[in-house]
Amino acid sequence: MDKMKQFGYLMQRKLAQFFNGRNGIDSLGWTCNLVALVLLIINLFANSPVIYILWVALFGYSVFRAYSRNISKRYAENQKFLSMTEGIRRRIRLLKLQWRDRSVSRYYICKSCHQQIRVPKGKGRIEIRCPKCGERFIRKT
Repeated sequence: MDKMKQFGYLMQRKLAQFFNGRNGIDSLGWTCNLVALVLLIINLFANSPVIYILWVALFGYSVFRAYSRNISKRYAENQKFLSMTEGIRRRIRLLKLQWRDRSVSRYYICKSCHQQIRVPKGKGRIEIRCPKCGERFIRKT
């Protein structure tokens, strides 16, 4: 049993040495993995060589990014990806927030500045004032 513990410790050290200085998985890597998984599931039914090649390429790119030692280049790629998808990610965050608070809050959008406003649910007809532009409107909660 003592030899097994030594072997496990040795393998753990070797693995830690291997991953030292590597990029790891980031948002772009997770997205590539998610899209690759979706393509894999689609290919189970479609059995298309084109979808298979796309799946292998995306998964390979994700693995390449995770094991890359050129951290500055992978960081720049990830930042560009994050800036390109900022609007989509913001909308998804807001939808998650609205879903989480659906039992206690209502969300309205200001007509003049498009600011999202959260008000308590179940208060009847109330006057809502936008904190950003000061616009006032009446809504039922």
